[in-house]
Amino acid sequence: NLLFYVSMYDHMTQRGYVRNIPGSPMCACAENMAVVTRADCTQVQVDEKVTFRWTVADSSLEAVVYIDDIDYNACTGLDANNNLLERARKLEDIGALGEKKVTAIEEILVGSTAGKCNAAIETFLGTKNVSRIA
Repeated sequence: NLLFYVSMYDHMTQRGYVRNIPGSPMCACAENMAVVTRADCTQVQVDEKVTFRWTVADSSLEAVVYIDDIDYNACTGLDANNNLLERARKLEDIGALGEKKVTAIEEILVGSTAGKCNAAIETFLGTKNVSRIA
């Protein structure tokens, strides 16, 4: 539901985003994306009830999920909201995401400090034996 909401409803019909960023697929894991300064982040809040029924005769357990409401919100981050890197940092802070994964995300979402994006691109190109000639 979240992927459909973000890609088809919010981004395509509401904002008009219908093409990928050059060098990146429209939808992929962070490690397959181009270096960018930041990325939006959306999280789901679901109000749901689950009913369990145990049948002794055949030792079966049945679970029925009733979804009352689904809301799509800007994710909450450590120092900022609606920011994927800040969300990762918050998850690391509460122990839900490891330091290695946050470091890997920081290689893609490099921040808007002057020169960081170009430096990240040059570092990546260096891994492909491509360098700038002055």
